Amino acid sequence: MKDYLVYLLYVFFKFIFRIIPNVLMKQILIILSKIIYLLNKKHKKIARVNLDLAFANSIDDKKKEEIIYKSYESLLFNMYEFIENQYISKENLLNKAVIQNEEIITNAIKQKRKIIFITAHYGGWELGIPYAALRYGNMAVVNRKMNNKYINEAYIKARNRNNIIMLDKKSAAKGMVKALKSGNNVAVAIDQHAAIGINVEFFGKKVSATDATSRLAVKFDALIIPMFAITKDFRKYTIKVCEPIESKDIKAEDKILALTQIQANVIEKQIKEQPELWFWQHKRWKEFHKSMYE
Repeated sequence: MKDYLVYLLYVFFKFIFRIIPNVLMKQILIILSKIIYLLNKKHKKIARVNLDLAFANSIDDKKKEEIIYKSYESLLFNMYEFIENQYISKENLLNKAVIQNEEIITNAIKQKRKIIFITAHYGGWELGIPYAALRYGNMAVVNRKMNNKYINEAYIKARNRNNIIMLDKKSAAKGMVKALKSGNNVAVAIDQHAAIGINVEFFGKKVSATDATSRLAVKFDALIIPMFAITKDFRKYTIKVCEPIESKDIKAEDKILALTQIQANVIEKQIKEQPELWFWQHKRWKEFHKSMYE
């Protein structure tokens, strides 16, 4: 019953979002982000720990607080995308972004390469993935199942209409193999702590990272293409496609480790360019710095 009531509240807010003009909606989300920034002490602390681990004293406290606040604003804008993309047309969704270096993707498609898109919880990730799926064909996306079954069902339905095949995180490996064998693209956000993975360097410190994308790239000779949805303004994004990563070019003895480290480096580089767009509120370094979060 509780889940259903939450779902009804979610449906109500989705209706409100549809009728409020975008100019007003932007201001509402900015106000909400300020309120959450002030009240959400638990996740503010997590974000601050992460910033201290990532940047140490290379940026001052004032800058770190500014990044934390702006990350809440970015998150609220992104959550709006999560809701709006469930009902707007394909054309309207695609019109919210421009794409850089599109030829990297189109050339890979022309060459009939299997593609593994890697991304992060960064900027408008809820726009970037459906954008790529609608533009370049069906995409299998690894996603954690939501606790509320009603919202989860609505989410799956919305993703399906945007050419997205949802893969439950618990059984993602089999789903990704099946997707690549079927000629579909795969997308994975690789920036969070991996309970099962390998250790790499991230901002100069050890973290546990998924090696699934590396193993799949080697197994299927798939091209790894990093992609980020850079927030320019409310409902305005740039889809940034980065240089592709070829597994066959890696000559290291431990190819999986080397590939995974390269992907971590790409994520780190993008975060450094615009740190306020990353989701700092998760415990990225908890494998080796757990005590700092307590």
